[in-house]
Amino acid sequence: MKFLKNVSYTIASNILSIFVSTMIVLVVPKFLGVHEYGLWQLFIFYENYVSMLHLGWADGVFLRRGGQQANDVDVASLKAETVLFALFNICIGMLLIVYGLLFSQTYHFIITALGFSIIVANIRTWVTMILQAVGDFRGYAINLSVQSIVYLILIFVILLFDLVDYRYMIVAFLISQLATSISGFIQLKKLFKKKVSKLDFSAALREAKLNIDSGFKLMIANSTAMLIVGVIRFGIQQKWSIATFGKISLVLSIANLITVFINAVSLVLFPTLRRTTQVAKEVYVGIRNILMPFLYITILIYFPIKIIIPLWLPKYADVMQFTSVLMPMMVYQGKFEILSNTFMKNFRMEATLMLINVTTLLMSIGLTGITVYLMHNISLAVFSIAVVMGFRSVLAEVILSRRISVPFVRELLFENVVILGFMILSWNYSTVISFGIYAIVMVVYLFSKRQDVKSGLKTLRVLSKY
Repeated sequence: MKFLKNVSYTIASNILSIFVSTMIVLVVPKFLGVHEYGLWQLFIFYENYVSMLHLGWADGVFLRRGGQQANDVDVASLKAETVLFALFNICIGMLLIVYGLLFSQTYHFIITALGFSIIVANIRTWVTMILQAVGDFRGYAINLSVQSIVYLILIFVILLFDLVDYRYMIVAFLISQLATSISGFIQLKKLFKKKVSKLDFSAALREAKLNIDSGFKLMIANSTAMLIVGVIRFGIQQKWSIATFGKISLVLSIANLITVFINAVSLVLFPTLRRTTQVAKEVYVGIRNILMPFLYITILIYFPIKIIIPLWLPKYADVMQFTSVLMPMMVYQGKFEILSNTFMKNFRMEATLMLINVTTLLMSIGLTGITVYLMHNISLAVFSIAVVMGFRSVLAEVILSRRISVPFVRELLFENVVILGFMILSWNYSTVISFGIYAIVMVVYLFSKRQDVKSGLKTLRVLSKY
């Protein structure tokens, strides 16, 4: 039951995170102007990439220590390595802060804030990776909840006192990151309480080198994964107005809300796979049989969103059509995160993972050049997001299915037909007609897959013991 308990911890904390994210996505734009919201989203856009600056150091800790029991951790080395990691990020962050304050001509506030984000966000990431690696998901859940609660309180204060300004939003974000960093070290007290005569910096340096060597490829894989969509968003920001960028970002944020639950499962799954004695093929097929029906059903959320958002945020009504393209994106994203990404890390296929993401990134750059700079067509630019996500998902599963000797050709064909069919239906027909047709398809699909779902649940019951 440990697996299910850990999943429940992460889902519970992520529900709170989703609530806060929903406020950001749906409530803040109601008070923040379209241009101001675009500037806020610009900060968030670049903040997503500050993790690249630790060179995969934190990723390596997660990759190498994933599944390790807390009692087996060399505390003297890990404590010293934590000090080194913090000092490294403080130095990098201070360089950007100085540049933002003294030399930047445009967006100087955003650049300065990014410098602070390098320090607090990367240290938060380090603490989070350690908690996840040793399986302390209760500590991870508490840590995430602290961030959400602090952020929620600060947003409430901003709205209550009519301080709605993108700069206050950024400061609130940074304070919440700082709070969760402090909370994270409190959660690590249990691990770090072992008495050591002195910090072992020589062992820490050796570990740092090994962690960077292991984590760099994974960091490149993770960073290029963000750039796959980021390049297209950057093209939109450059070619169209900051207001248009903000509107597209809102639609993407709505689609990404659903993936929070999916990420919660993938976080727990990796260290669990390291401990389980089950055959990887059996676990993979079992999880897939549960995951895909769930993802297909979540697409139904598109229909209430299509009706509610234009009523609540009329300024964003003109981009709601794009939700029909971007909502199915979460099927590709969810499957990739839980299946391909997690199992490839378990098999230490981070080099393959990196190659898949780099290849997809090159495709994204090519499509951005064509749709944004040559054709000047924002609809095709948004559609290309779904194309590149679908390409990556299919490519990764083809490679992984060969690794575990499980063919998924029929499932892949069905998956892409369903997603493309949904896009065509929702783009060209009314909400009632498209909902009716998609709902009928889902009923038939779920009935035909009922035995596979039962088999998947049995697999999860066995996995839950680890």
